[in-house]
Amino acid sequence: MAEPVGPGRPRLVVLLGAAALALAPAALAPTALAPAALASPVDTGVPAVVVGHSGIGLELTQIGPAALVPGSQLVVRVQVVNTSASPLVGARARLFVNSPVLADRKAVDAWAAGQGVQGGDRFAGVDGAEQPLGQTLAPGEGMEVTFTVDADQLALGPDFGVRGVTVDVLDSSLQRLTALRTFVVWAPPGSVPTPAAFTVVAPVTAGPPDVDTGQLPEARVEEQRDRLTRVLQAMSLPGTTPVVDPALLGPFAVPTQQSTTPPSSGSTSSPSGTPSGTPGTGSSSSPTDSTTTPPPASTPAQSASPNFSASGTTAPSASSAPSDGEGTGDVPELREGTEGEESPEVQAWLTALAARTSGASVVLPRGDTDVVAAAAAQTDDLVGLAVAQSSEELDGDDDGTLLWPVDPGSAPAASLVVQSAATTRATGDPAQVPAVLVSSSLVPGAATASGWSPATAVLTATAPDGNPVSATGVLVDTTDSARVAAATDEADDDGSNGSNGAGGTNGNGQAETSARLLADTAVAAAGGGGVVLALPRDWSPSPTAVAAVLGPAGSAPWVRSTSLPDLLAAPGSGQFTVTDAGDGSADPSSAGAPLDAAGLRTAMDAVSAASTMATLVPTEQRQQLLAPVQSSATAAASVGWRADPGAWRSALDALAERTEWLRSGIEIVPTPLTAVSENVSLPVIVRNNLPVAVTVRVELSSTNLRLVPGPPVEKLIAPGSQESVPLPVRASASGDTLVTVYLTDAQGTRVGKPAPVRVMVRADWEGRGVAIAAGVVGLVLVGGLARTVVRVKRRPAPPVVRSAEEADTTRTAARRPEETPRG
Repeated sequence: MAEPVGPGRPRLVVLLGAAALALAPAALAPTALAPAALASPVDTGVPAVVVGHSGIGLELTQIGPAALVPGSQLVVRVQVVNTSASPLVGARARLFVNSPVLADRKAVDAWAAGQGVQGGDRFAGVDGAEQPLGQTLAPGEGMEVTFTVDADQLALGPDFGVRGVTVDVLDSSLQRLTALRTFVVWAPPGSVPTPAAFTVVAPVTAGPPDVDTGQLPEARVEEQRDRLTRVLQAMSLPGTTPVVDPALLGPFAVPTQQSTTPPSSGSTSSPSGTPSGTPGTGSSSSPTDSTTTPPPASTPAQSASPNFSASGTTAPSASSAPSDGEGTGDVPELREGTEGEESPEVQAWLTALAARTSGASVVLPRGDTDVVAAAAAQTDDLVGLAVAQSSEELDGDDDGTLLWPVDPGSAPAASLVVQSAATTRATGDPAQVPAVLVSSSLVPGAATASGWSPATAVLTATAPDGNPVSATGVLVDTTDSARVAAATDEADDDGSNGSNGAGGTNGNGQAETSARLLADTAVAAAGGGGVVLALPRDWSPSPTAVAAVLGPAGSAPWVRSTSLPDLLAAPGSGQFTVTDAGDGSADPSSAGAPLDAAGLRTAMDAVSAASTMATLVPTEQRQQLLAPVQSSATAAASVGWRADPGAWRSALDALAERTEWLRSGIEIVPTPLTAVSENVSLPVIVRNNLPVAVTVRVELSSTNLRLVPGPPVEKLIAPGSQESVPLPVRASASGDTLVTVYLTDAQGTRVGKPAPVRVMVRADWEGRGVAIAAGVVGLVLVGGLARTVVRVKRRPAPPVVRSAEEADTTRTAARRPEETPRG
């Protein structure tokens, strides 16, 4: 039967489909989604419309049921479109089914490419196999043609498998104008093989976290909320699993107040779909105490000044949010977000996300690490740190992590396995080894005779030290993944999807993609393989289109819809060795080139500097120092920065400045010293610029034997203060000596920068001083004795007493006559 459809005629299904989407509930709990209805041909990257040399096009809009069994009816619906400049008169459409089984992937690919038998055998003359169009199609017009055939008339035999289907259009002279190839799966009772695992995964990310705060900007999450909502709706079908970036589950960086400095003229706002909320210009307040506040960033991107909080996160003093649409206005500062501060819409989405990921789940490394770039830069510890942060964010024992390259088809499989094994250094848990997502085509020997690989396998590679390492590999079919992504993208769906009966689908290649997916899963099941689909990070799905494409395959009797956690919990099918021809730094992708090695090493330097300084801090306070830097480092390794390399480099400049501030967090104040004794203590001043108290050991190293250092001295220094530390030394000779003062932790690991100090050694000053003092004392004594002697000698003799009267001192003595002076 045929139903004319003119290009200007309103279609009820379009209106119903649009209304259904408009009235869809905001709640994101798993729901049953209806199959798609008919839609106009749209170019989606899949062959939705096949146009012959004559300009006559065919689009498959329905084929069903998913499993053709005896006693059922095969329904095939196509849309014939006249794209030529001439009217189509007296044409007819025919349906053929090829009875030989397409037993492997190569045969399925060949049939889809138009190779093989052109017509079906044993099918000529079957009722319903030929339909005259019944009208003239003017240029630009189209009409739908439906074939309904009893399956028992097809004589497909007893064997399960894929059969090729052809629909063609003939003109009035019986010349073929165009032909469309598709598939149907014949599944008589008792012939269906063991079901194949069928898993669909989609990343749930919102771009890179802000490097300064380590958190996602709430404005960007709000901007992408509609897309993220549809991703969760689409991932409600059986066998589908959203793989979430844990940064979405933590607090967001939110605007607080306006700074007084407008953005620099060189800054640009990020367009939609690229990392918005990336570092922007802002001013930081002047520090009141240079010993306790790190310097403001000099880059135009963001401040490097980390304001430490009790929770172990940072609140930047400059903005990473874009300016308004006109490029004017102040840039808001950022602060640490807390739960409950998000907008009601974002909070509702977060609640749904938490419900969807409750229990056992699989997540990305926090921030969605660029694992290919990390492999090329050999910064495996950075990946391990992000994996450890994911586990802490979700706080669940059953959560697993998946290393997901942007382009699994070109990612270095062996490097990913090495990275996965290396994460145990950061997590400290050998059982917490992430799985790796790779293309099945990159795993030698994994493909079975049917051309399909198992869904998972144990992958073994050789580490740089020559030892074998292994990880669970999730083997993805990248070809089918691309087909499904193109056929279900909202941009390629006109909203006309709805139920049309017979288990079929419509529009934008959805019916053809669904039929091909049914064929591929059937071949995989027959060959003992599995099918895993991985959708791209920027996937913006139509939930109804996803249900139309994935629904039939997920319910097919030869398919076992399996969530990713369940897939990883099952033992891998086989073990394969993977090797890489190169370093994998190419990774071509529309997301941009991988992050360069130098930038990732800058992030690792910051972690290294913080880790070194943390050894001086009491254990209970170490996370206060480490957590902000570690969050910034993993944020800088996010794959989302590929879309905005300029903002990424600006953020790295600020991070490098913060690293230098950390390295100088404990410093020695240079002061000239003098040692004037053989055994003396030199006062060395040590300043603590960090916001936490530190216990540091101070030791001395001398360049010669004039000054012999004593043992190191340990000192507790309060935050933002300086202390004088007395270092015992022994002076053996006089002269100027250059010594070096070092700071170490309790294990003797040096921290901070060593300080050269010039010491004036006067080893004999003490003896000379004593001798001089003794001489002075001696001279004083001798002088005193000599003076006493002289004074005694000069004293007059006492008078001689001759009688008692003379001795009477109470009366005046009478003068004798002989004593009277002469005249």
